[in-house]
Amino acid sequence: MSTSDHDRWMGVCLDAAEEAARTGDFPNGACVVVGQQVIAVSGSEAAGGADPTAHAEVSSLRNAAASGRLSPGATLFTTLEPCAMCLHSAAVAGVREIVFACKRSDVGDAAYVSNLGATALAEQLLQPLILTHHGDPKGRIAKLITTFLSRDPH
Repeated sequence: MSTSDHDRWMGVCLDAAEEAARTGDFPNGACVVVGQQVIAVSGSEAAGGADPTAHAEVSSLRNAAASGRLSPGATLFTTLEPCAMCLHSAAVAGVREIVFACKRSDVGDAAYVSNLGATALAEQLLQPLILTHHGDPKGRIAKLITTFLSRDPH
């Protein structure tokens, strides 16, 4: 995939993150891409505690699997460096690469519940998983997340 593809898919993720923020949820968005097609998109859906595992990445993977179109080698795009749960879920789902916009250091530790970094975790997986930092050149994603965290640090 080219940089313009990454920009396009990250735009899809940003839209999902903004929608999650509008509904009061954590502003993270993710999409699953197979070939050149988005097969699932989700924002975080964990607000209110109904399903604390409904991070954008996990929800996107669930939706992709439910559609019957998730296949080994898929790429997961996400606005934020994945947590341990999301990284492991992607690996189990057969994702080949995770492309993320904001590094953990861009938004602070309040967005995470552990000190386990994605790169260190990815290196421990039995199947290789590529982590690609796409970046957040305009700072829109980091601003969305840090604004949310300043209002609701939990």
